[in-house]
This record gives sequence, structure tokens and C-alpha cells, in this order.
Amino acid sequence: MTRLSLRVLLQGAGDSVLRECAQRWLGGPASDGKPALGSISSAMESEERVTARLCGLPRKQQDLLEAFFVDGGAVRSVQALFSEFGKHFKSRFDLEATLAALYREAFVFTVKDKRWATFDSPCWAMPSELIECVLQSRQKRQRQVQDTLTLQGFLDARYFRERAEAGSHDGKAAKAADKAADHARKIYKLYTMENSMAARLQKLPPTIAGLVDCTLHKHGGIAGLDELQRELELAEPPDQAWLGKCLEEAMLGTVAQLDLARLGIQPIERAVVVFHELALFAIRRRGEQHLPTVGEELVCGGDFATNIGRFLRELQDSKVLFTADGELFKASQKRIAGLLLPVPGGFLAAEANLELIYRFCLHRRLIDRRGERALRPTPAGQAFDRATLAEQVKMLLAHFVEDRTLPGEPFHHTRMRRVLLRLLRRAVPMLWQDVAILPFLARNAYLAQLEAKPTEEFFAARFQGGGYTPSESLQQMCWNLLLWVKRRLFPLGLVDIGMHQGRVSALRLSRLGAELLDAEPAGKVGGTRCSVIVQPDFEILVFPGDDVHDVVHLFDRFAHRTKSDHVHQFRLDQDSVRAGLADGLDGAQIVQELTDRARVPIPQNVLYSLDEWTRKASS
Repeated sequence: MTRLSLRVLLQGAGDSVLRECAQRWLGGPASDGKPALGSISSAMESEERVTARLCGLPRKQQDLLEAFFVDGGAVRSVQALFSEFGKHFKSRFDLEATLAALYREAFVFTVKDKRWATFDSPCWAMPSELIECVLQSRQKRQRQVQDTLTLQGFLDARYFRERAEAGSHDGKAAKAADKAADHARKIYKLYTMENSMAARLQKLPPTIAGLVDCTLHKHGGIAGLDELQRELELAEPPDQAWLGKCLEEAMLGTVAQLDLARLGIQPIERAVVVFHELALFAIRRRGEQHLPTVGEELVCGGDFATNIGRFLRELQDSKVLFTADGELFKASQKRIAGLLLPVPGGFLAAEANLELIYRFCLHRRLIDRRGERALRPTPAGQAFDRATLAEQVKMLLAHFVEDRTLPGEPFHHTRMRRVLLRLLRRAVPMLWQDVAILPFLARNAYLAQLEAKPTEEFFAARFQGGGYTPSESLQQMCWNLLLWVKRRLFPLGLVDIGMHQGRVSALRLSRLGAELLDAEPAGKVGGTRCSVIVQPDFEILVFPGDDVHDVVHLFDRFAHRTKSDHVHQFRLDQDSVRAGLADGLDGAQIVQELTDRARVPIPQNVLYSLDEWTRKASS
């Protein structure tokens, strides 16, 4: 790839050109009045100065300069530039005027060498010093998050990357680079051994240990230094250089500026960072050593999927109208919300629960809006209602991962939610853990694998429009993720919530969640099967077992649920059986399900009534 240095481009140029170039890059000529070519070249290699000058250019000139940064683009003819970028300019004269403006700013220079220049198409080139400075700066920015937040990136950037890159360009040094890479892997493995991490954390000075402990367990491993000072009530702020040196020498973390605004996250001027690998180990170890206190257990099971079935059946049985704006009438909202099973803990009010169901059904086309402004289930809705609980919850989960109605930047949160689900899949079922652990680990894992370039390109359009400022901090990302867990995963029954003194204190992977996320049958999760007792007064008692969520979901189709507790209670009547038959069941299935799980024989009067109600519904 051809690149021309500043000295080559200015060879034979007059003093006036050199003085103009010095004026742009140095703010004036040298002290003796003569332009200093070496000083100009050094200025073009200064990342801070080059970045400042590039940001000061009009957007049109910045866009045209991008043509010189691509491979093989250091020397470009006007004709080639116009053929590639002509659509962004009014005419070729407009393109040439922009090049002339960049020439006055000493970013590009004319090339008179006949190897590139022709009579009808002049050539322009950018100095190689500028190109290398900009490309290295961009490469550094793309790696900044990983190099700052992860031990692997920190070690790579500080000790091994330059050697590996030098080896890639020099065949003789390739073997040395491979040896360095192998050494890097061994060093990283040594520093991430659990015994090694625990020992390094214990050897920290007391002052540093307090800061690290607060950073880990209140902020998940990333915190602003000023915020830590307020929380720990320190009389004086810790010395940033000393703190950073202690953390880096112990290979535990660093203190750095996190330039996250370009990624759509609030930046942190002075961030105390515990490396992701260390944070993962320390947060999990603390969670195992300090189990949360749970005074009240909140469990949803498959109630949300049951509520969708109730909503669809209500649309089938009665005429539900909607307004010109597509909303349900208030009277219909209140009536249908009263038919739904409540979400324990009040995380979703009755009307919010109905609104969530309504939007899901519209999005998945389970219902349609008729011309008379009435809602009716579609064939897809009827198929959904007859599907198994696992199939229903999986469809709901896929929808909720993409949910944009909750606080937080959707670009980040849809991806963080997938990371959280992967972490949740590895959790031990029915084991309580502190409520903050999963959100902290999911955010850190997401940032550690974040691809900076596409993310920056996504948010660049917002910055171009002007007036955009990221509103979500790293801490808020965790709380908004926890809000999604409480208002989406919990109602789905994938997690259970533990309360202590009126506050959420713990989460655990439920049996239903373990079955669905691991695609394991309920029997493999625990091993016990739930049983039922059918009483002569048509009351059904469902006793707990590992597959209780499936049983409760099925019984909701042909019986009225009267109580949900450790033992679920249902009541059979003619209307409920008729609804179950209309929903695709038959009398033989209902009797078989009850008989198969019954602890004692089903009373004869119940069997007789079921047979009679089935015959009446069929006639």
C-alpha cells in the first residue's frame, strides 16, 4: 500500500507553503522564523492534536477525509474520488473546492508524480504520519473498553500486543511473536486461578481493600472515584495515581477514564475498575458465603400464560370493543383485568398486566381487530391457547427479550438480557442468591464482549443530529435490567423472588425456569410428580411436585382456580368443563388427567357429572 510522508509531499515546495502548514499545525513558524518540517511531522503524530483538529473540521470535509483512511486510499485522484463519492457533492467543482479547503488546512497535498497524477485528473494525498496516527487512535478506541475492563485486555495491551503486531509484519519475528502469545496465555491463566485471585485481594492495603470491596459489592466492579468517596465518607479523595498503581501491580484492576458516551452510556471521568475476571470471581464467592435472608417467597409459576388463555377465551365468549386509537374501553379493561390471576408482590398491577397481555397478543397476531371494532382470537391465537406451557413461555420470553417499553437503552438492554439468560441457565435451581448478582455479572460480561465499532456507528447518527446525550449510567443499566427481571421474567415464572422487610432481597431460578432454559423435563430437575385429590363437592386439590406448573396450567383450562398457595385449589362446574371442551380438550382427557394423578379414587358423582356435562356440551 502506497503512503507518502510529509517530507516527500512537501519536497520542492516553497517557503510560503511550509509557513502555511506550520501555521496550521504549530500555531506559527519556528522561533527563528523558518518552518520546522520535523516539528510539523511530530504534530501530525500527536493523537490529541490530530483529534482536536479533525473535530474542528466541517462534517463535509471529515467525510471526504475518510476516503484516505481506507486500504489503498492514501493517494487518490479527483476522478476516482468523484466516481466513489460524487453523490455527496453537488458537482465535481464542489468536490474540488472541498479538497482545496482541506489543502488550506494542511490535511491533504497535491501529488505531482506522474505515477499517480494525470493531466485531466490531479491527485491528492494525505501524509502517512496523519494516516497512521488516526488509524492507531481508532484502533485504540475500539479496544479501550476491553483493555480497561478485562485482565486479558490489560495484559495484552501493556505487554504483548505491540510485540505480536511487530511480528505479524516481520517474518523473522513471527516465531518470537508466537512465543510471546503463548507466554501471554500462560500468564493470564496463572493470574485467573481462584487461589491466586483470592490471595491478591487479601494482600491489598486496608484503605485500598475498602475501596475495592465497595466497588465490587455496591457497583458490580465499576464505580466513579468521587462516588466512592461520598459513600465511604472519606475526608480526602484517594490519590488516583497511587490507587491505580496498587491495583495494576496486583493485577486486580485500574483507574482510568471511561469514554463511554460514544457507546450510548454515560462516561466516567475517574473510574475505579476491578477487572471483569476478578469481579466475576469475587461477586460469586461473596454470594456463596453470604446467602440472602428471605422472609417471604413469591412464586408465579405458569400464571402469566394462563392469563393469556383467559384473555383469549374472554374475547371468544363475549364481545370486547376497542377505541379508534386501538385501546380497550375502560369498562372492558376493568372487567377483564378482574378475571386475571394477580402477579404476587404487586410488580404488575392488574391493568398493567392486561396491557402487557394485550400488546403481546397484537404483536404476535393472536388477536385481530374486526371492522365492528371488536376483538377476536385468530387461528394463531387458538393454536397458542392449546399449546403446551413450555411452548407458550418460550414464545413469551422471545417477545420480552425485545421489549422496548421498560426504561433503558434498547440497543444495550436487548443484548444484556440475552447475556443474563445465559448466566441464569447456569444457576442452581431453587437456590437463592442476592438480587444484585445477576444484573452486575450480566452487565460486566456484556461490556467485556462489546464490539465498539458497530456500537459507535449505531450511536453516531444520534450525535450527528445534535442534542443527544446518553442518559443511562453503568449503575442504571443494572437497575433497569433488574426491573426487567421483576416485571418480565418473574411474571413468566422463570425466576422466584425473595422478600425481606418489604424489599426484594433475592432471586432464584425456578423449577419452570430450569426446565425451559435447559430444555430438561421437570422430572430431571427434582424427581417428584405432583398429585391431586378430587373431593365429592367438586373441589380439586393439587399438591406440589416438580411438574406442578404444567398441571396447574392444564387444570386452568377446565376448572376454576380458587386458591394459589403451597396447595393449589380448583373447582369443577359445568361452565368450566364446557370452556375446556371448547378449548380443544375432551371428556376422556379430563378424566384421564385426574385419574392418573389422583391419590385416592375419584368420587363416582364427579365422574357421572363429568360424563353428563360432556354429553350436553357435545349435543
